[in-house]
Amino acid sequence: MSVILVTGASTGIGQATALQLASQGHRVFAGVRSPDTAQELKEKIAAQELALEIIQLDITDQGSVNNAVSTIMASEGRIDALVNNAGIGGGRAVEETPLEEVREVFETNYFGTVRMLLAITPIMREQRAGRIVTVGSLAGRMVFGCHGHYSAAKWALEGLSEALAFEMAEFSVHVSIIEPGSVPTPAWEKGKPPPADSHYMNSMERLGRWATHTMQNPAAPIDVAYAIADAIESDTPRFRYVVGQDAIENLAGRASVDDEEWIAANRLQGEAFAQRWKEIVGVDYFG
Repeated sequence: MSVILVTGASTGIGQATALQLASQGHRVFAGVRSPDTAQELKEKIAAQELALEIIQLDITDQGSVNNAVSTIMASEGRIDALVNNAGIGGGRAVEETPLEEVREVFETNYFGTVRMLLAITPIMREQRAGRIVTVGSLAGRMVFGCHGHYSAAKWALEGLSEALAFEMAEFSVHVSIIEPGSVPTPAWEKGKPPPADSHYMNSMERLGRWATHTMQNPAAPIDVAYAIADAIESDTPRFRYVVGQDAIENLAGRASVDDEEWIAANRLQGEAFAQRWKEIVGVDYFG
């Protein structure tokens, strides 16, 4: 049995992960920003009779992070695994995204993860054991227009995780990053919509059509939870876990062309763009 802390566990991927890990016999602490509003999670814990404890945790607040980690250490004496899941969505053109909104995305999606790592890595280093699993995204390896700041934060997590994997290896701490494609979760409800008079409606339309296609056969939160569980339980965990058919298709397509071909394809309009995308990815996303 491992002692595991999951951030952003009130809904979606975080909730599915906390429940799944607890069902596999682990001692799980489900970090949620507002425990009073986590009613759905509480009901599922009770129904399944799980050893899962809800703990107040706002990864954008240092005091909250300190309190959560101290509470777990006082209770259990160790933390065997950290799942960095908390995040928010959002999609606007670079030009049309106010700087305060950019900071909000990075504060949660990047700096919040860093804040957790600063609290947890000393514990695992001293234990000389542990698993750190961060939920990244397909968007951390492939970018659409009007998705730049979200993608930038997820790309940052890729670099952070790889550096951390190098640094923690000598202390027997394994680091993994999960790269889901589209997953229907409430996270995207936290993003802000583009302005109605946007100059970049063509890019927004493409992003919307791509998302509509992927949602015809999306990965489910439980699929991501299974990947996270493998990263924690496996004797030989992978560094990267790609989750979802759309993630597999799009990453393969992106890898098949060079940067200039990729950008040139996105200059095309109408049927020419749809056809070129189908050639690259092998699937008709825009037809």
